[in-house]
Amino acid sequence: MVAFFPFQFRGPGRRLMGLGERVGGELSDYFGMVAAADVVLTPHRLMELAGLNALFFTHLDESQARFGLTGTQPQTGLRIDMAGGGGAYWAELKRSDKRFVADTERRERKLIEAHGPLRLTFHHDDPGTELDRLIARKREQYGRTGADDALVDPGTRRFLHLLAQGDDPLCRGIMSTLYAGDTWVASHFGLMHGGTLHFWFPVYNPELQQFSPGRVLLTAIIRQADGLGLKRIDRGVGDSPAKRDFANAEHSFTRGLWQRRNLPAMLIRAGLSLKWRWKALVK
Repeated sequence: MVAFFPFQFRGPGRRLMGLGERVGGELSDYFGMVAAADVVLTPHRLMELAGLNALFFTHLDESQARFGLTGTQPQTGLRIDMAGGGGAYWAELKRSDKRFVADTERRERKLIEAHGPLRLTFHHDDPGTELDRLIARKREQYGRTGADDALVDPGTRRFLHLLAQGDDPLCRGIMSTLYAGDTWVASHFGLMHGGTLHFWFPVYNPELQQFSPGRVLLTAIIRQADGLGLKRIDRGVGDSPAKRDFANAEHSFTRGLWQRRNLPAMLIRAGLSLKWRWKALVK
């Protein structure tokens, strides 16, 4: 085998149409082909080989360009690179953004004064109960903010529990919680690959908003990075101020639609265009 292209169908109807999507759907941070270095394909040829008429995608990493695979709409991805260690990273952040670090450390001290010493459990030995709590809190957050509920599907929730029970160093779920004394501050569930933590589902105590619990959670993880073998925190797609504050590296993704030159692909594109226009109108 010289190449492997993972994809899935959202349902039987899309399978019949030959309309694929990236494997893992909205849970996937990266999309693309796993292949030998000398493999080069056009997207059209890839669709033919995969037996697809069309595939809508996001999160196509910039590294896929070497295989001939590109999208049309750029997206920014941000990372926290700690190759030199968590302590060295924090010292450099303090040098480059002294005000931000000072404000974060002040909020840490205020939180400790109000509720007690910070206690981070990076990964629970029995993560099921903590993950259920995170899911419930995250869904409450979606409801408060009006965001789409990414955890509404029971299948998605079951999948997260399977990941949380895994122990493969190439892909294992990490369930973290942070307390100040007996007060819950924040939780996070993500994926760990080697020394990289993919930051997936953070949720914070809304009653502690004045202390910036999200910042305090990330800071606590960074402080333990060396002992955890953690070299990078990948924040995925998105260029929000909260991500930018900690980021010291970035890369690019693209999104787009690959399709074959046939009637089914043309009908799929027309249908997707109508759907996207309708969503934009509703918003």
